[in-house]
Amino acid sequence: MDKIDPYDFGFYYALSKDKQLIDREDTSVIFYDLDVLKKRMTTIRELFPHSSLHTVAIKSNPLLGVLNEICTYGFGLEAASFEELLIAKHTGLEQQKMVFDSPVKTNAEIRCINDDLSSIYINANHIGEIERYQEYDLKLGLRINPMNGINSIKSMNVSSETSKFGEPIINEEQILSACLKTSTISGLHVHVGSQIDHLNLAIEGISKVVRLANRINDASKGKIKWIDIGGGFPVNYKGDSYDIDSYVQKIKVACPELFNGTYKLITEFGRYYHANAGWVVSTIESIKEDTGHILTHVGADMFLREVYNPDDWFHQLNILDKDGKLKVDDLQKYSIGGPLCFGGDYIAKDRSLPKVEMGDSLVVSDVGANSFALWSRHCSRSFPKVISYSSSQKGKDMKVIKKREKIEDIIKFWS
Repeated sequence: MDKIDPYDFGFYYALSKDKQLIDREDTSVIFYDLDVLKKRMTTIRELFPHSSLHTVAIKSNPLLGVLNEICTYGFGLEAASFEELLIAKHTGLEQQKMVFDSPVKTNAEIRCINDDLSSIYINANHIGEIERYQEYDLKLGLRINPMNGINSIKSMNVSSETSKFGEPIINEEQILSACLKTSTISGLHVHVGSQIDHLNLAIEGISKVVRLANRINDASKGKIKWIDIGGGFPVNYKGDSYDIDSYVQKIKVACPELFNGTYKLITEFGRYYHANAGWVVSTIESIKEDTGHILTHVGADMFLREVYNPDDWFHQLNILDKDGKLKVDDLQKYSIGGPLCFGGDYIAKDRSLPKVEMGDSLVVSDVGANSFALWSRHCSRSFPKVISYSSSQKGKDMKVIKKREKIEDIIKFWS
């Protein structure tokens, strides 16, 4: 699954120092392997029909240096807010490769899209939103909630009976009526959640929407042209292996219409592309030997979900010595505290790690998606420097794609 070898952490960390990419104030540095991203994109491109539009969810990793790589590879971008849509525009991406899914679109935003971004795909969150588009000629889809309660992580489930997302599929007659009455509707959208834990139920949700599209087309002579199946495929955090090939093959069996040309297929994977590509190294600033505490420079600022929901999210941890070599022996129990001034700021508690000494660094794996993308301003700490590289080039192409945030930037944010 393209997991980064822990022994590579020290190599790239030391190499970035040799290349003078890391400065004294860089107490934490994020690394991102572009090859992992490209392998995942290649996999998706090969599994789905060539006519598909594959977009990557900006919210999972908004770094422009990474988004530009995605666009160069020929993929599109999915925006969950108007600000993200403007980020997509900033990359120079063709409009027809953008998807806009915000659940709170304003009339002003819709007018702006009509004036400047009229070729994007835009998904209305529910039937009541459709009337906002009556005067415009846009590629409009309707988000459908298939009502599959499929995530063990409650906050990640967007297809429950009480979800704020999508028109509940039990309102099928109202959906049919709305689609028949609205000339601009040409697609349906479904996204059941992130880090899906029951893939068969996710496929069932997609199947429900395809059957609904078939019914609408039977009544309208082919009104629905495209179906957006969202993303949500889980990634490998704990060492388990999820098989995207098997998942896609099951979709193909359940929904042949998505593969035989009946509908144009759109995808919106995010976490799947990014998570395993990123890792962060952080200086261990102090050690409390008597209590087994390690205090370091990343915590709830970067790992917001992990700190508040530690049972739901897990990251592999490693220790590098002062020379950047991976430590593996003399395991002891440690609690890893972050830099923020509140009592719950722990990346992990009672984790077995090699004996830690001053001068060592902590490495947190699989941070490429939905970790630094959720950066918190609590205590106003600087966002770290980000360095990209391609593992196939052995670091020859290492470069800073985001500088460490300056205090002037933070003051401007709060001003």
